[in-house]
Amino acid sequence: MKKGTPETIYLDSHASTRVDQAVLKSMLPYFTQHYANGNHKAGWKSNTAVEEARFQVASFIGARPSEVIFTSGATESVNLGILGFADERPTKRNQIITQQTEHSAVLACMKVLQQSGYQITFLEVDVDGRIDLEELKEVVSDKTLLVAIMLANNEIGTVQPVKAIGEICRKVGAKFFCDLTQVLGWHRVDVDEMNIDLAAFSAHKVYGPRGVGGLFVRRKGAKIKLRPLLVGGGQENGLRSGTLNVPGIVGLGKAIERLTEHGATDFQYIQMLRDRLQEQLFAAIKGIKLNGCPPTHRHPANLNIAIPKISGEQLIGALPNIIFSTGSACTSASVKPSHVLTALGAEDWVLKNALRFGISKYNTIEEIDFVTDQIIQKAGQCIHI
Repeated sequence: MKKGTPETIYLDSHASTRVDQAVLKSMLPYFTQHYANGNHKAGWKSNTAVEEARFQVASFIGARPSEVIFTSGATESVNLGILGFADERPTKRNQIITQQTEHSAVLACMKVLQQSGYQITFLEVDVDGRIDLEELKEVVSDKTLLVAIMLANNEIGTVQPVKAIGEICRKVGAKFFCDLTQVLGWHRVDVDEMNIDLAAFSAHKVYGPRGVGGLFVRRKGAKIKLRPLLVGGGQENGLRSGTLNVPGIVGLGKAIERLTEHGATDFQYIQMLRDRLQEQLFAAIKGIKLNGCPPTHRHPANLNIAIPKISGEQLIGALPNIIFSTGSACTSASVKPSHVLTALGAEDWVLKNALRFGISKYNTIEEIDFVTDQIIQKAGQCIHI
């Protein structure tokens, strides 16, 4: 490697990010000093820290602290938000609408609900991965209980018109669930303005710890009721029983604080690196393809591409010191082609050769240039450049 280039270059930050040192520092006292759990003097410090983090998260997304429920991460939040709401079905509505490119956690919930008798409608997406609002207007009705559409896709980075989706839901009395996991920090989120009723998020996508996340549950107006997935001690207003992960929750709060202070600047830098990687690769490799990602509705850290004649697995094997993904991390153990790229109508060679890069604030220009050179070199061994 070039002098000054790390032995391992990590470009898979859509899967998980490195914990910010300030976040780690904020967590440590809650492992060794403020570890008590209970309604007594020793436990008050932990309780206060949890509520401070709840306030930080709520303020960041335009919610009220009482509307934030802490969970083990986005997958649990998705399950609690979708299955918990459907199990408490407040009306005779039996239709749920989602899109073909939703996260696998959402799609798994849809299978469960379909088996329970719900009618599930899957919206198609265009070649950029965006839904058609007119199609949504056609299929939504007074029979629709819930619409579940993510804000930004975890594989191709495509951003959906969430505010417009929320408005459509409001007009027919349907509730709107939105997965915010990939967007915190770079896309402004205001759950009231966006008409969001339920929203999932996770700490480990924003330089926080793994194993902690949250669910926004609207309490203003028509209060949303959920059937808890976990019962026991009644923590989190009875919606998520179990001893709270205090260090993790503190870390989530600190990660949100860091986003408030530095998020905009960080993502300008990240987008510059992403654009540099994209421009250099596309200038050098013939036939390279950008998957999804419309230019104006796109995650600034995301680059999903396919290179002719070299599969994603082959490139990963040829570049063991560069960490990236052939698809979403949550389905990387599967040999099946990406359901997201399939929904976009991708050709077979694209499905086989797709690569996903997720750039973070810790990456450098030197790393991006080194990665570019290495990919061009390996691609050049397979195709004419």
